[in-house]
Amino acid sequence: MNTANISQCPEVTLKCFLLSRFPRAIAQQGTLGEIPLNRSKDSARVLYLSAIALKLAKTWQQTPQTIAAQLAETLEPLCYPDFAVKVAPAGIIELELTDAGLAVWLQRLAQTNLPLPESRILSPVLSADRLFPIQYSHARCCSLLRMAHRDRIISIAQPDVATAPQVWSLAAPNPIPWMDEGDRLRLVHPAERSLISQLLTVLDNLYPISEVKNREKPVNYFKLANSLSEAFQIFYSQCRIWGEVKIEQPKLAQSRVGLILATQSLLRFILENLFNAIAPLEL
Repeated sequence: MNTANISQCPEVTLKCFLLSRFPRAIAQQGTLGEIPLNRSKDSARVLYLSAIALKLAKTWQQTPQTIAAQLAETLEPLCYPDFAVKVAPAGIIELELTDAGLAVWLQRLAQTNLPLPESRILSPVLSADRLFPIQYSHARCCSLLRMAHRDRIISIAQPDVATAPQVWSLAAPNPIPWMDEGDRLRLVHPAERSLISQLLTVLDNLYPISEVKNREKPVNYFKLANSLSEAFQIFYSQCRIWGEVKIEQPKLAQSRVGLILATQSLLRFILENLFNAIAPLEL
């Protein structure tokens, strides 16, 4: 798997990754300020849409479809193998995250500390009862990770509660076996895809966190964190790790534990750096 595009880029989120590619694609002609790029609401796919061709049509004096085709041709090698690029009707550019790209992104989130923003942005002070469901989900993630270590589904370098670091370092398997023998992502259950989608949504709303003050509408970080917590609880209730899954599909069990690692990492970042709250390792 060629993982250089995402694993070696400095961008924190997929949206950062894509936005850094567009200036290269339109460098010959120049651009018009902000590049429109939005996530599709389809939780089953990781799909981004850009109407940049419509924005450039008047300046370039070409049809949006023609401009989009030109940009897509330039973007494709810049985004490969992480994103598949194509042009939809009306000149909309579609960029869909491939399974290979998603596997790299999940591994990165599960095993890499998110960088702190240059200027720390805190949400309004939240009462303990409102924070508790999010803190509970974080503690539950930690409990499941320790159980998975105990039952030898994975091996954590520092499983002890008192010394657990912000990101739990995996001794084995590393990397996590996200992909099956057919080079497809193992995580295909609707609850898995929903949790992955929510992780992406949270990250995209952290971008660019240092410029949140310039947004027209403030980001509701509590709503985002609560939605992530709920998606995790649904995932855990519907996607088994132990029992038959552990015995008959051990790599699927490991991939699901990897998804818990990614969730724990992001929940802890939100609790500690946005809410200025404790991310409990157990309750």
